[in-house]
Amino acid sequence: MIRKTVKTVGTAFVFSPFGMPLLVHGAAGLLVGAVGLNLLNGVINDVKSAGDILQKEMSKPSDRQQDEEPE
Repeated sequence: MIRKTVKTVGTAFVFSPFGMPLLVHGAAGLLVGAVGLNLLNGVINDVKSAGDILQKEMSKPSDRQQDEEPE
């Protein structure tokens, strides 16, 4: 089964009208996918850091809470 699959893929690349466009679009797709993952990673990191900042701000006692505490 693996041998037949390898033979089929190899034959596809030998015939340039089918093999070369597949190879070219595959590389372009890999490049676009990598750029997309990099952008998504940047967005996720920005959201995580914003969440961390918000969590730190919420855990700090506000000025109003400090004024209401008895001495």
